[in-house]
Order: sequence, then C-alpha cells, then structure tokens
Amino acid sequence: MFASSSTTINDLFERPTTSECDDAVCLPRRKMKLKDEKLCGVCGDKALGYNFNAITCESCKAFFRRNALKDKTMVCLFENKCVVDIRTRRFCPACRIKKCFHIGMNRDMILDDSERKKRMSKVIENRAKREPTSTSSSEIHIKTEIDTDDSMSCEGNTELIRPPTPYGKSHGDKPEILFKHIPKHLLPANKSMYYTLSLEESSLLKDLTHAYQETLAAMPEMGPYSEEKKYNRAADLVNHSEICVRKMILFVKYLADFKLLSQDDQIAALKASVMKTVLLRSALFYIIEKDAWITPKGEIPSSILKKSTGFVSVHNNHVYYCRRVKSMAQDDLHIYSLLQALILFDPAGLNLTSREYVSTIQDKYLILLKHYMESKFSYDYSREYYVSALDRLSDLRVLSEEHAKILLQVNPVDVEPLMLEVLNLK
Repeated sequence: MFASSSTTINDLFERPTTSECDDAVCLPRRKMKLKDEKLCGVCGDKALGYNFNAITCESCKAFFRRNALKDKTMVCLFENKCVVDIRTRRFCPACRIKKCFHIGMNRDMILDDSERKKRMSKVIENRAKREPTSTSSSEIHIKTEIDTDDSMSCEGNTELIRPPTPYGKSHGDKPEILFKHIPKHLLPANKSMYYTLSLEESSLLKDLTHAYQETLAAMPEMGPYSEEKKYNRAADLVNHSEICVRKMILFVKYLADFKLLSQDDQIAALKASVMKTVLLRSALFYIIEKDAWITPKGEIPSSILKKSTGFVSVHNNHVYYCRRVKSMAQDDLHIYSLLQALILFDPAGLNLTSREYVSTIQDKYLILLKHYMESKFSYDYSREYYVSALDRLSDLRVLSEEHAKILLQVNPVDVEPLMLEVLNLK
C-alpha cells in the first residue's frame, strides 16, 4: 500500500490541500445589535458590518489592512485555487487577498498612520464630550495606546481588543496548568467501580498500543545539540520531521481500520494529521522536571532549541503544550496511542470523501478511550482524565495551526521530497 521507507511517496500524494490555519479572533468591546447575522464575504466567519466597502469579519479586515498596500506581490504556492474559509484563511495569503479584492474591498479606504491618529483623536474627543464625568484622562490615554496599535486600530466600524492567546503568556512567565492526578489511596477499592474492558476492546487497545510502540514511540534519532547542528531555518525543522512522517506511515500499516479507507481518504487522513502527529510525539519524549526532550544520545534542553530556532512564540506554546500533555498522560502509551488514533481518524480532515465513515471509526476510539479511563481511574474520577485528554486534542489543533504558519516561510528548494509532498509545499 505504501512505498518503502527508502523511497518517496509521489504515487500516493496527488492532490494539494490547504493547511488548517486561523486568525486570532477579535472580540467587540461593546455589543452591537444587529437585525440579521452577517457573514464575512472572504472566509464565512461572523461579521459585524462593512469594512473597506465589503462585509467582512475582523480577522479579514485586519489582514486586508496589513497587506493590501504592500508593493510585493503575493504568490500562491499551489494553483491559485486555494479554498479560503474560517479554518484555512491563513494558509495562503495570495488567495485570501485575491478574494478580498474580488468581493469589493477597497484599499483606498485604508488610513495611514497620521489619518488613523487623527481619527482616534476625534473618537476620544467625542467620547469625552459624551461622558465628561465618567472618562478620566488616564483612561483616555490607555485607550489611545490600544487603539493606535496596528493590529487593533479602528478605521473600520467597531473598536476592538484582542483576546488572550489559548496558551496565555510565554513559557516561563505563564502560570502552570498541569494535570493533578488522583492519589492512588483515594481510588475506590470496590472493583465494581471500575469498567472491565471486553475481549474485543482489550485486543484493539493492545494492537493499537503495540503499533504505536513499534513506530512513533520508538526513541527519536536526534542526538544531543551541538554547534554544528543548528536549526536556523524553517526548512531545517521541517526536514527533521521526516523521520516522524516515515514512522507514521509504518504506524498506519498496522491499523485494520485504516486499510478499510479508500486510497484517496488514506492520503487525505495522513496529510491532515501529519503536523498534529509530530507535536503529540514530541510530548511523549518531553521531561517536565528537566524542561528537555530525551534522545538516545542525551537530553536537549528546550532553552537551547528556543535560541537555535528563533521561533520564540511558537516554541513557547509548544513547550507549554508538552507540559500539559505529559502531566496528564505521563508515560502511558495506551493514552498516546488512543490520542494518535483520534488524530488520524478525524472526520474534519481536509479532502476526505467518506466523512461519516471516518467519524464512525473515530467514535470507536473515543469510546475506547473513555472505557480505558474508567477501567484505570474508576467511574468516580475517569471523567477528569477523559475531559483532559479531549482538551489536549483541542489545544493540538490550535498549536498545529501556529506551526503551519512557519511553513509559509519555507523555501521548497530546501525541503526534502517526502516532506514537500505530505505538507503540500510543491
């Protein structure tokens, strides 16, 4: 079914897809009463009204403001036919800006810095006149600082503030939100408080965990960090992930459920889950106490990779994610293998044709994860573990979107053939 690990898989990966990426969503400071719910003409997200002569969401409004006046022409890496929706809108800026102009957005309506400050002065002045007793000079000053920021300016129709990122402050400053395990002495002694896996469930979990242990859970090959081995380019990080992709291909070969999918859906499922698979695997080899990743030849402190890669914000969120996953799953390969199955059989994956069938398969592993938690932590406490596991999958979607943005900086010439295909960078 798959090409050997010594060859590329050109014959399997035929269709380019877009990566799931999303913008940070801006929230209105004041609620606005709308008679009818409006949708963005670019991505389909909820819209508050007209921005630059077209109905758009705040994300596409900000994108248009940042990019419409640039002299440099954006180039689509595919065929200028990328789907632009709420999930994929940040993957291809070229197709997104093209759609902005297509729906009638007018770049002549974009204010420059002086015009923006002048408008803000009028807004503050009018607000002070309306609320002379409730608005202090210090409050006005703070609002001026917020509104004159490029990402939060208000040359559209509403004043906006950005919500915090899903991961809070940067790693090292943010408060730890690590999972607290139930002490063993508090677990029920009554065996009837624990679920007993059926023979079918036990067999499925055993086979799935064995497949994961033999492939993705095998020790990563990266040796200790040295000055000769730096990751200064996005392409270096992409190429290093090739080993994980090959292990992922070996992993799916073990799965009977995967073999039941059509070849097109096999390809689509693999492509849609590559980034999430790499990130989940990194959590398995992370050591919370040492803030480092383990390798056969030693440990790699996260601080060294942070300085080496230069992608500080994404790196911080990655480390934070690893800490949260490892604190919950610890070294339990049953949990990691079940999470991997849920990632692989995701009915929301791009270009899947049999979504209902894939959803049915995923349901089986969701139930198995729930039953496994109940068999290990009892009916009393399993819910906390199950919910935490699903929350980490939700976090993984956001984190994978952040990493996908790095791909936009990659020069395809510097990327290995296999990674070009699975990440659609050709």
